[in-house]
Amino acid sequence: MKNPDMPGPRRGPDSGGGGGRGTSRRTLLRVVGVSPLGLAVAAAPGSALGSTLPAAHSEVATNKCVEKFGAFPTLPISTVQDRDQMLCQLGIRLPTLGSWSDDPNRPPNVTGDPAARLWFDALRHPMRRGALGGLWTSYDDATGDGAIGLGTGDNPEVDGWGYTPIELLVMKNRTRVRTPDDWWNRRRPEIFTAVQEELYGKIPDRRLWPKITWELGEVSYGTADGVAYVERTVTGNIDTSRYPQVRNVPRIFGTLRIPQHAYDARTTVPVVIVFGGTGRWSNLGPEGWGIFGFSNAQLQPDSGGANMSSYIIGLINKGRWRKPDEWGTLAAWSWGISRLIDFFGASTTYVGADANRIGVQGHSRYGKATTVAAAYDPRIKAAYASSSGSLGARMNRRHWGQDLEVEGDYPNNAGESLEYHWMAGNYFKWMGPLVDDPDNPGVGSVRNGTYKPRKLELMSVDGHSMVALAAPRVVYITGGNANDAWADPRGMYLAGVHATAVYNLVGVDGLVVPPGTEFTSGPGESIGGTPPFDEAFIDGYVGFRRQNAGHVDSPGWPAFVEMCKKVFDVAPFPDATDVKAGKKVSSRKWKVEGLTGPTLISVVNGEYQTRGGWSSKPGVIRNGDHIRVRHTSSRLADAPVATTLRIGDDTYTFTSITAADSGRPPRTW
Repeated sequence: MKNPDMPGPRRGPDSGGGGGRGTSRRTLLRVVGVSPLGLAVAAAPGSALGSTLPAAHSEVATNKCVEKFGAFPTLPISTVQDRDQMLCQLGIRLPTLGSWSDDPNRPPNVTGDPAARLWFDALRHPMRRGALGGLWTSYDDATGDGAIGLGTGDNPEVDGWGYTPIELLVMKNRTRVRTPDDWWNRRRPEIFTAVQEELYGKIPDRRLWPKITWELGEVSYGTADGVAYVERTVTGNIDTSRYPQVRNVPRIFGTLRIPQHAYDARTTVPVVIVFGGTGRWSNLGPEGWGIFGFSNAQLQPDSGGANMSSYIIGLINKGRWRKPDEWGTLAAWSWGISRLIDFFGASTTYVGADANRIGVQGHSRYGKATTVAAAYDPRIKAAYASSSGSLGARMNRRHWGQDLEVEGDYPNNAGESLEYHWMAGNYFKWMGPLVDDPDNPGVGSVRNGTYKPRKLELMSVDGHSMVALAAPRVVYITGGNANDAWADPRGMYLAGVHATAVYNLVGVDGLVVPPGTEFTSGPGESIGGTPPFDEAFIDGYVGFRRQNAGHVDSPGWPAFVEMCKKVFDVAPFPDATDVKAGKKVSSRKWKVEGLTGPTLISVVNGEYQTRGGWSSKPGVIRNGDHIRVRHTSSRLADAPVATTLRIGDDTYTFTSITAADSGRPPRTW
């Protein structure tokens, strides 16, 4: 089938919902708020979309939570107890779902063992049912043989309804974002605030951060993949004086490996922080780059229960129950990566890592963590989110495979308590049917309005929001074949598609797929498909590749290395951090070399200076000229602004980050 999403070779993909399909038969939901009973209220298509979270819990009910769970978590604490305490804070009760086998919403073509709660559709896709709202896994299918499951919300021709598109370049008050300044100072802060409040949680106030004492291990030498290296551990010892009673002392720990020639010369090199070990030296070492194997579980384990009142989360909140807007494990890991970058940039002892050329990579759940890290920290220049699936670089408002409500492989469903810890408690609010009233006639062709659509309609952000927060930096998204269907390859592709408009606005190409590209189709393929297998689409700063292999990351590494070269090979403008709010900030001068003649230059969101004064208009530069760029820093505290400079076909970025104690805090516009 022909590509339905990509209208041109150097333009952004269609940013509308449903992968570029029309809306003539689509019922788009518009939600204007929440009733006093906490039920979502659906309005006619075209009315304003509400931005209010579902109704807050009352003080009386909070007291009931204290009576039931205690004011303070005491051992032993199971994952079920910790999850249920959070649900109690939110005023959410687990529904009585009845028998799996007798569930009227069970897709008609699934079979399995009800006793073991193992189900599969006709194409052997794994099927699950979420405990927090009875949502069954859905898979549409290009041949019509998959488990439709009352709709993915992505194909109005099949479903008869669809979720209201979240437009990245439209403010919540419906004002359109027209300039890069609008993005940096208005829309991006709005999205970032919503991402923290609605999904992943807020990074604690830095006044609560513990002191970190850094320690470098003994140097060891070796050779692998034909490259001699130097390796040593890096330990961030975290002070616990804020809460000495913390049960488990967290630390930031990992292994740094860099080329020996860089160590001997005391030069710095780009480093990719990898969730796991240093096995990808085979891809990075030959490029002259380094790798840091991040032992994330020493900072915060990948489990809930008692651990949510211990390690770094428990240290900062002094061992209390988490509140619904406080960070989960994914955000805690990202905080650790950010502190590591701080160390790389500020250490007075030679380390060897260039803090201005840092990448992050993770697979599966660590692909989710990679997505969060890149969205939260603008100093990360390249991110490889491999098979990140739901809550990663993937559209959550698309019911296909892994779902926000059915998070993780059996028995690790979020509703069954084993993966809720990744997120802020507020993410539970998006589970369950949008319309709870069985007397409501429903929306579109949805059966009585009691199953689909879901409360996801009320979210103001999604997977494309996470990718867009990284613009104009490199984000590389990968998925696999039918053996990786759970991660929803098309949903991940669409996250890159829908984020591309933001990349274009700030001056770089996003996801570039040439017109006429043949998309996948056939049994097991989602309607609309993806670009073909084993072909990397990496011309822009958002990359996509789908391997004809399963749930693995190794096939995608060579293309990620190529994408990293966009930001690693030449990085003339180091970030300006901790700058004053709303002030002109200039980069350092850079001597341009390697040009064969006069070359066109242009700038987005700023000015450049060569031989004369400052200019924002296109111009010409010659070999040996010096150039610098400048822009006005963000008016908001701890917020980035970027200028994009294009010289011929090459693009360079200068980023400033306003100091946390400068400017005003973000607000809802």
